Amino acid sequence: MPTFSYTAKSLKGEGKSGTMQATDKVEVARYLREQGFVPIKIEEKDIVGERAVREGGILRGILSFNVGRTIDSIRGVSLPDKVMFSRHLAVMISAGVPIIRALEVLSRQTRNELFKTAIARISEDIRSGERLADALAKHARVFDSLYISMVRSGDAAGNLTEILELLGEHLKKEHDLKSRIKGAMMYPSVVMVAMGGIGALMMTMVVPKIAEIFDDLEVELPLSTRLVIGTSNFISAYWLFILIALPFFFYGAKKAAGTGAGKKLFSWVFLRLPVMSGLTRKINSARFARTLSSLVEGGVPILKGLEITADTLGNFYYKQSMREVHEKVKGGATLYESIAPYENIYPGLVVQMVQVGEETGALGRVLIRIAEFYEEEVNNATKNLSSIIEPILMLVMGVVVGIFAVSMIQPMYSLMGNI
Repeated sequence: MPTFSYTAKSLKGEGKSGTMQATDKVEVARYLREQGFVPIKIEEKDIVGERAVREGGILRGILSFNVGRTIDSIRGVSLPDKVMFSRHLAVMISAGVPIIRALEVLSRQTRNELFKTAIARISEDIRSGERLADALAKHARVFDSLYISMVRSGDAAGNLTEILELLGEHLKKEHDLKSRIKGAMMYPSVVMVAMGGIGALMMTMVVPKIAEIFDDLEVELPLSTRLVIGTSNFISAYWLFILIALPFFFYGAKKAAGTGAGKKLFSWVFLRLPVMSGLTRKINSARFARTLSSLVEGGVPILKGLEITADTLGNFYYKQSMREVHEKVKGGATLYESIAPYENIYPGLVVQMVQVGEETGALGRVLIRIAEFYEEEVNNATKNLSSIIEPILMLVMGVVVGIFAVSMIQPMYSLMGNI
């Protein structure tokens, strides 16, 4: 939030000057008038930039002023930040604090520059007469369609506090689910990186020395040995080019995975891998149930809820199925009738519980129970994932090391047999 220096006078002629943080000059002027002063001069003051200039020059000042905002702009707003925002805003509104004042307080409290700026602008838009949901919609990078739709529904129904609390709980569960998945993938990722590093060292430091021995002995090498030595020679000759090309390779792979064909391919693979297929079904079932339950409980119409839920699902086949379910429900079918044909990706429990929820008129509560069940299943599965993946990684490492050892030792045995 910018800092402003001001000069003002009271009606009695008393002078006052100082600095304060505010969203703009209008807020500073309003503050001074509330204190009984008439603003004379208000200017924006770059305190961080001035301090940096004094410590090391203009360039350092510019960098220090912009680095925080640049990092936050790249990183975005985290789920924990939005959880705290939702919960704190709900508490302040329920305590009778005006929403503009509550947003100003939250803007000052947050450390994320991108989020701070967004909240400050939302406060200004509401002060100008806009509704909260419309102000949030201008910041689609921070607040997704689910968040905006639920706030709009709560604003219209007069239960905004309850909706914000529900959003806080939903975002917390989403964060917990993502944390479990990332934690489960950490071990195999570290092992794979370590294997790659050790393999690169072997190819650049060990294999060339063994290859020199084979050259001196003039022994005929088998195909596997020639392939290993050829790979080693290539890596040794072009290691700098490979290091430079690796970031571009991963960037290109990430871009390719983000295309329609890439998403479809990776989704297909994850739904068929022996270890990951069950986990993928549980994760997407939990996310489907949690998102749709939050929307239904928040008063969002079922058609809009299905549309938003489709956007939140990452797997291509789940996203496609939810869009088709949306069209079927739009045509007059029940949710159960629309989702039943997709039992190959939605577990039977999900389909049957949706039917029970519709028949009893408690779809939102039933979906919450489904979400809680599968979130617990994901938790248990991720706890055991390391123990499942570890022997597979050990087997892969054993095969790689075995091929390498045989390729290097086989020529020596052939040489000894000819002596």
